[in-house]
Amino acid sequence: MKKILLILLITSLSCVNKEGNLKKVNEKLTVLLFGTFHFQNFNPSKNGDVVNISVSDVLTPKNQKELKYITDKISDFNPDKVFIEYPFRKQEKLDSLFLNFTTTDYSKVKRSENYQIGFRVAKNLNHKKIFGYDLRTVFPFDSLFTQMKKAKQFTLIKKDSLELNKIEKSENALFSSNKTLSEILFYYNDDKRRKEDINWYVNLANQGGEKNNFVGAHLASEWYRRNLYMYAIIQKAIEENDKKILIVSGASHIAMFKEFIDYTPEWTTIELKEIIK
Repeated sequence: MKKILLILLITSLSCVNKEGNLKKVNEKLTVLLFGTFHFQNFNPSKNGDVVNISVSDVLTPKNQKELKYITDKISDFNPDKVFIEYPFRKQEKLDSLFLNFTTTDYSKVKRSENYQIGFRVAKNLNHKKIFGYDLRTVFPFDSLFTQMKKAKQFTLIKKDSLELNKIEKSENALFSSNKTLSEILFYYNDDKRRKEDINWYVNLANQGGEKNNFVGAHLASEWYRRNLYMYAIIQKAIEENDKKILIVSGASHIAMFKEFIDYTPEWTTIELKEIIK
């Protein structure tokens, strides 16, 4: 009887991780969410986003100095693993890139948050590996608007156009302002902006198409699927001794990850503002 009670006590205080090891319930994994604009969009020809925004050049001396300060603060946070928006299926290539990366002058490195944030932090902490989690799914953006026109959803099309124009105007104003890089990044990690990101998929795109056509819902579901797959990749990479991790990604993905983590009781989030005081 005593043995049974002992087993029940251990079970109530612990949960089993993916490797079958026991881990205390109150030992939460702390996740630093680093949502950002895509640094490479400084070059308009490489702008892969729907909206056309002229972002700051992260290679300027002023921004390099601030990036060093930001990454030093994150290094003080001391994440056990660093995750970047790099193709999951190309992890071997990423391993090679990271292993052979010895540059200390980041002004001569690519305009990429993967290098400027992810590599910097991981190299500061002498990590042996950095983790890629990006995984693409279908994104029928053109089909959505074709079907919206066919369904004569002109009010919805106009609403979308106004929303995109509003975003382009406000964010171009942000980058042309006197705000520091940190202030810009705080904006990209703001709860209000995260809700606006998800709102486009759920409130606008989801309605697209005729009554028997669900291209809008398909697009929205593919966006959720992509982010769920990426989140699964991150979840599966976590080991028993990990206490803290850093996830660097485009702000729209971080908005989704925040929502998923809110439903993950073993994980908790910390924001960039809390790190850079």
